[in-house]
Amino acid sequence: MYVILALLMLSLLIMVHEAGHFFAARACGIDVQEFSIGMGTLLLKHKSKKGTQFSLRLLPIGGYCQFYGEDQDVPDARAFNQQPVWKRAITVASGPLMNFAVAILTIVIYMSAVGFLTTVPRVAQVEPNAAQAGLLPDDVFLTINGQEITGTQMLAQTIAEAENTPVTLGILRGEEEMEVVVSPFYDEELNRYRIGFSFAQERLRLPLMQTIPFSISYNVESIRMVADTLKNLIFKGEGANDVTGPVGTVYVIKNMTQKGGLDVYLEMIALISVNLGVVNLLPIPGLDGSRLLFLLVEAIRKKPIKREVEGAIHMAGYVILMGLMIVLTYKDIMNFFF
Repeated sequence: MYVILALLMLSLLIMVHEAGHFFAARACGIDVQEFSIGMGTLLLKHKSKKGTQFSLRLLPIGGYCQFYGEDQDVPDARAFNQQPVWKRAITVASGPLMNFAVAILTIVIYMSAVGFLTTVPRVAQVEPNAAQAGLLPDDVFLTINGQEITGTQMLAQTIAEAENTPVTLGILRGEEEMEVVVSPFYDEELNRYRIGFSFAQERLRLPLMQTIPFSISYNVESIRMVADTLKNLIFKGEGANDVTGPVGTVYVIKNMTQKGGLDVYLEMIALISVNLGVVNLLPIPGLDGSRLLFLLVEAIRKKPIKREVEGAIHMAGYVILMGLMIVLTYKDIMNFFF
């Protein structure tokens, strides 16, 4: 079940990325020969009225949009390289941009429609110490030692600071207000004083106009985090042992979703989508960033680099990336299953 959810997530994010290229190409008058989800052996295909072949391939490790006349000079107005530089740049950049858009939309939906879990000053479960003092599940905390409770952190901190001095809790039980006196005890494992209960959790949904700026800020911070991680990996070698391929990514998504449920799953959709967007913008042959770099050079020189040369460089990068993917897949299998 969780493996299927992980594969579904990766496939969806790849499809979204390629859809960005596809719809931008269509809008710019560029003919798309093939829209593929997955790599390797062809499993299913369907040819549209406009001549595009939609493909599903065996290995869920990527996908691609094959544009007509992409790495060669074809004297046809529908060909990729017959378009102005700005149209080609929009088409290439739209894949990563779509990933960023999905990340923002996911957090907006999460916070405004699903709602995020937050602890509230209400009892979920009681341990013997609190139960003996008379505290019950679903009691709502109102005051502590006569002070109004402003949040769970304030309540926990006041209990910890009281140490072994009894605290008086004003609570609401049903429709009745009452007081309970509890003596804190020292928890050696947590290294603090507490009285023996757990806070309840509720889903908090925010208005749409609050979630949009928050989501943009949240994902900008995610982009910075991914960029810093890549910078440290490339220039310092930090985290090289933690790099995973598709198998490792599926394994991590499965485990995290199993532990954290829907909340973690949605957060991972946003984070992995940001990762795909950032990584694809790197100027590495075979990735979108490399094509954008060639387009920038063409715009500055006022003429393109030879199509055959550019095509050979992209193909070489593609082969290297596939080889790296195979190595990482082998490493993932050995690490996670043996």
